[in-house]
Amino acid sequence: MVEINVADPTLAAADVAMEKREAERLPRGYVGMSSIGDCPRKTAYRHSLVGADPFNAQTLKNFADGHRTEELIIQRLRLSGATVMDRDPETGRQIEVLDHDGHFAGHLDGEIFGLLQAPKAEHVLEIKCVSDKRFAAFQKLKEKVGEKETLAAWSDTYYAQHQLYMLYRGRKRGYMVVASAGGRQWDSCRTEFHRANAEWYVERARQIIYERDRLPDRISESSSFWQCRWCEFSGVCHDGAAPKRNCRSCVWAKPVADGAWQCQRHDEILPYSKQVEGCDDQRYRPALVGGDVMDVDDLKNRVTYRLADESVWVDRGEIKNESISIE
Repeated sequence: MVEINVADPTLAAADVAMEKREAERLPRGYVGMSSIGDCPRKTAYRHSLVGADPFNAQTLKNFADGHRTEELIIQRLRLSGATVMDRDPETGRQIEVLDHDGHFAGHLDGEIFGLLQAPKAEHVLEIKCVSDKRFAAFQKLKEKVGEKETLAAWSDTYYAQHQLYMLYRGRKRGYMVVASAGGRQWDSCRTEFHRANAEWYVERARQIIYERDRLPDRISESSSFWQCRWCEFSGVCHDGAAPKRNCRSCVWAKPVADGAWQCQRHDEILPYSKQVEGCDDQRYRPALVGGDVMDVDDLKNRVTYRLADESVWVDRGEIKNESISIE
């Protein structure tokens, strides 16, 4: 007899509940140092809240497994005799670093003192839980290029994060532990601080936050590029999907001091929940519309575009076209 696999309704319900809870959470409101090494266009879209599907249950499980593995790794590191500071003693929360008036932020896994291979150096600490395949790639690179060059060769994203944490914490060394799921395998690399590289990422963040009249370059012009295929913003970036309407994608909103946003049309500081919701006066930032501005009428709150296909579209604060190609 052929066995028929029937989905477990209890587990399926738990998956649905996880996804629902995730969908109800507000997205991150700042440019994260953990993602500034990603595709700059992707980072700009995330910061502008232009639209991405919530994480599915499998991805949420992966995140949870990563968090548990981080806690396990810290416990193990302490067994070596090293001192790990994974909380700010003043706040009891993760160590936070900020720049660009609070619009650029990072949260360290910790700092470590007393590594046996470098007992006098203070290191920023990052822990990454990865797949077995990616773990093997890390070890292969380490053997090929040497420990100090491994991180830069392995991951632009993690390298940028590490450099920025060293910059803002005044450290000259970084220590990264890479582990497979559950911490069954682990390895590490140390990375030296390079100020010029760190400051380059600081400038990238500044442009994304404050230069609202343009979008940074894509990592690739091809939607079939491997990073673009898996990107949550591929629809907006490559396929012409219309960005979500909210305050972050609106021409009237601008970032101000203390990580806040101000609406210039209504002259008010916008709480984050309102930024996500937007209002009926929302009008796209021209950078998010793939066309040339033909006319602007601030009194009627309208802007007229000639789109790439030569058609004319008037942004009245409502989506008339289901697709708006992005240049």
